Amino acid sequence: MSAVSRRVLHGILAAASLAFGRAEACSVCGCGDPLLATNDPAAINGRLRFQLDTEYLRMDAGTDGRPGYTDKLTQWSYRLNAVYRPLDNLSVTTTVPLAYKTIHTVGGGTDVADSGLTGLGDVELGARYAFFTKVSFAARRVQELAVSVGSSFPTGEYNAKAADGTLIDPHGQLGTGAYGPFAGLHYRFEQGEFSAFASVSYRLRTVATYFDGSRYKFGDAFLWSVHGQYLVAKGLSIDLGIDGRYARVDTAADAGVAGLSTVESTGGTVLSAAPGVYLNAVSSVWLFVRAQVPFYQGLFGQQQVYPSFTTGLQFQAF
Repeated sequence: MSAVSRRVLHGILAAASLAFGRAEACSVCGCGDPLLATNDPAAINGRLRFQLDTEYLRMDAGTDGRPGYTDKLTQWSYRLNAVYRPLDNLSVTTTVPLAYKTIHTVGGGTDVADSGLTGLGDVELGARYAFFTKVSFAARRVQELAVSVGSSFPTGEYNAKAADGTLIDPHGQLGTGAYGPFAGLHYRFEQGEFSAFASVSYRLRTVATYFDGSRYKFGDAFLWSVHGQYLVAKGLSIDLGIDGRYARVDTAADAGVAGLSTVESTGGTVLSAAPGVYLNAVSSVWLFVRAQVPFYQGLFGQQQVYPSFTTGLQFQAF
């Protein structure tokens, strides 16, 4: 693979920052492929890559059972991500998130702080296996098809209590209290200074049970990403893509209730433009800034997803 092509691939590594490893809380947060991190050059060339990033996101949703009231969720996430490729066609990924989350309920002329939590979120592990690769050295072209599998794990606190001893809303908890397995397909194309990838995946959610006997299940979700990236100058790459998510509605039940019922103002479709800029600061370190800007929101009930922003760095260890 040419030196120019390798630089193009270096830029791809930052695509992981927004769509992978998020300590997902709301039912529509987190658009895109859960394993974009496996596209980075450290993984592709059989080396180890570390990433440290921070993300800011906001979402509003109608308060369940209280017409005219809105829950405002704000989340800062700090994530340590590692990607390693032990084999030419296999990449493994892990992400450890720390999160700071607050929920304010606004309505009736009041603004009440319901919760504010800081701590470990749900750790995520995943793998991507390329079962088909086609390389044309003359055309400087690479094509690849791969399968992805993985899961989030209930490592984050999910039984936090409010001041009155009641359970904090599941969307305000640091963890989901459940597993989030996913599987998908990924296609990558690279030629010269240009590269692109597309992916589709589906994430399931298991049911969390809380200390008060209640249960909650975040909605299963269909995720997709389409991105193109171009090396505009030595050590400088730009990316433009679309990340999407369709989530089923959340379901819940109080203690002693057999079946789960749908939760108002959860689930739906979000499409976001995902621009990014990546700078090769030194030989083994990349800096990046990315955003997801929703341009279509087909959400159920009263919901609003705001633009999210991510910045960070990646270090190629070996």
